[in-house]
Amino acid sequence: MQLFGNNFQAFHEFFSHYLPVKNPVLILALTLLIILFAPLVLKRFRIPGIIGLIIAGVIIGPNTLHIIEKSTSFELFSKTGLLYIMFLAGLEIDMQEYKQNRAKSLVFGAFTFFIPITIGYVVCVYVFHFTMWPALLLASMFSTHTLLSYPIVSNMGIVKNRAVQVSFGGTIITDSAVLILLGVITNVVGGEINSMFWIRLVLSLGVLGFAVLYLLPKVSRWFFRNIEGQGSSQYIYVLAMVFISGFFSELAGVEPIIGAFLAGLALNRVIPHSSVLMNRIIFIGNTLFIPFFLISAGMLVDFSVFLKGTNALIFAGILSLTALVTKWLAAQATGSIYKYTKYEKRVMFGLSASHAAATLAVIKVGYDIGLFDQNIINATIILILITCMVSSFVTERAARKIAMTDKETSKKIIDRTERILIPVSNPDNIARLIDLALMIKDPKSSEPIYPLSIVEENADADEKINIVKKVIDGVVEQISSGDKKVQVLKKVDLSIVDGVARTAKAYSISDILISWKAQQINSNLIFGNIADNLLVKTKQSVIISKIIQPLNTYDRVIVLLTPNAELESGFNLVVKKLNALLKQTGNQTLIYGQQKTITAYTALVGDKKKEFYNYEIVNNFEDSDIIETVKKDDLFVFLSSRKQTVSFDFHVDNMPKTLSRNNEFTSFLIFYPESLKSLSDSQITEMTVPAIQENIEKVIQLKDKIAGIFKGNHS
Repeated sequence: MQLFGNNFQAFHEFFSHYLPVKNPVLILALTLLIILFAPLVLKRFRIPGIIGLIIAGVIIGPNTLHIIEKSTSFELFSKTGLLYIMFLAGLEIDMQEYKQNRAKSLVFGAFTFFIPITIGYVVCVYVFHFTMWPALLLASMFSTHTLLSYPIVSNMGIVKNRAVQVSFGGTIITDSAVLILLGVITNVVGGEINSMFWIRLVLSLGVLGFAVLYLLPKVSRWFFRNIEGQGSSQYIYVLAMVFISGFFSELAGVEPIIGAFLAGLALNRVIPHSSVLMNRIIFIGNTLFIPFFLISAGMLVDFSVFLKGTNALIFAGILSLTALVTKWLAAQATGSIYKYTKYEKRVMFGLSASHAAATLAVIKVGYDIGLFDQNIINATIILILITCMVSSFVTERAARKIAMTDKETSKKIIDRTERILIPVSNPDNIARLIDLALMIKDPKSSEPIYPLSIVEENADADEKINIVKKVIDGVVEQISSGDKKVQVLKKVDLSIVDGVARTAKAYSISDILISWKAQQINSNLIFGNIADNLLVKTKQSVIISKIIQPLNTYDRVIVLLTPNAELESGFNLVVKKLNALLKQTGNQTLIYGQQKTITAYTALVGDKKKEFYNYEIVNNFEDSDIIETVKKDDLFVFLSSRKQTVSFDFHVDNMPKTLSRNNEFTSFLIFYPESLKSLSDSQITEMTVPAIQENIEKVIQLKDKIAGIFKGNHS
């Protein structure tokens, strides 16, 4: 017994001497190890990684083992993580899906805000006997939720399910309302309520909204246009804008997390969701900043409070029960109005049940301004642990049932593997081509992008191809990371076109992406250019790109749909890629086409109410002056088709040449759908312009070129 006592005393003296760790280098090392191993350990028990980080914070915190001393640098990382969470919440919103389900999202957002805050306020006042402002702030915590279980529905393949989309839209509404309410309460607690307070609050919020939502996107487009290809500079700029917006939010009299959330909304359409920059933002946030915040939140917990009696446990239990019941009522009410199935109601409840980011923000602010004590902090952490686990389990079971029974998800169209080939003989534009490929590529596809280093066979072919491949490898190394996979190929062939066609066949390529500059350099009037020959010798989708500035810096996107495009066999697939591009590019989108083509397009993208874009009916492109209305920072997108197909239109096919000739610095893309069907006689008769008209145009071009040669000789 004495030996045991001596060992315990030595053990205690050892740890009291060396703990808590105050060395900043060792603190950082220990924290990174926790970030690494805590989620891995609890993953075996099917507990979300966020719970593991919070629990780790509880263990190492000052109220438990006190292993780490919270330093100024630790607090800085924690504050960054809090702002980062709210920034990502605004940045990752799919505004197109939100518009599609706006009315239903408003209903669910109203229910999931007012039901929890009303019932929560009653509980806080009449059960816990809180005064007005602490009760209202604590009740607002019940209204918040974090889409912690969103990856589950994504893995199940039911992201497009109506219940999931409505839940996502409702998150915007309820979290925005809570954050505004939080700003009001913090101001009220710090001063008096009078008319000047409300006038100042409305004006300051108006100025904040104008500065962040209107000016920030314009400034950001200018910045990205002028600082292209410098990934580190772009990321630092984004991070700076988050903190500047947070600071402006404080100047406006509200919490900085509101400014960070608005910054996310402002940059939503400036930073493409499939871009390398977005990948960096999410990766660094989820890997470093957000885990620091979660650990810091756990360090606030004092479990000794629960050992002093059952009151603290009862308090935490009532809070958790209130949070779950009120979110369940909101999901049931919305589902009943729109006649959702029981599994859709459950998935709405599961997605909205988890309390994490915004909840922690509300409680921490309340604690800092003196409205909440340690008991509420402890109870909130217990609430987060319980609701996150319930959310994960309910969502997983409901999502699996929906995936098995929903007709829209069980009846899947099996498409061939998406593989994008980028033939490159001149690597100057390879970075923009890969950026474009990442934007149009299906985010669920695990296939890499295939840049092809290709040169024509001659005496120095090996030397040329190695030079090209070396440059491509350097670009790829800078932009590819994580799930952005790129596999570089190389080939020497007697013909560039034949080499591309053979590679496409060997690797089962679905899409071929080439630059306009490359195909024009190798053009001639007798045998045609690379694109013309490639369209003849391949059946894959072909995309021609003339992009002269970053894709996220265009103010307007103009789309021209060739007549009868909906009759092409590859129409569905090319529209999917085109819509993925439009969702991430430009402030304003104008789509021109025939009535039936636009109807088919809106049906495929789910825009039956025509809310996503502006549509204009054009029955005949022959007399159209669309390309003559070019503005600065316009991007033209042509959905064209191969010759001798039902949707081939000479005027649409010729517009890129006219645009390039008359407006040298205007960007455009040309999409040619894959062609798998041969035309019947009846389809050929529906072609809008006979092939002879194209030949006449070629003769005119040949005449002009010959005249130019003689004119040059004469001079």
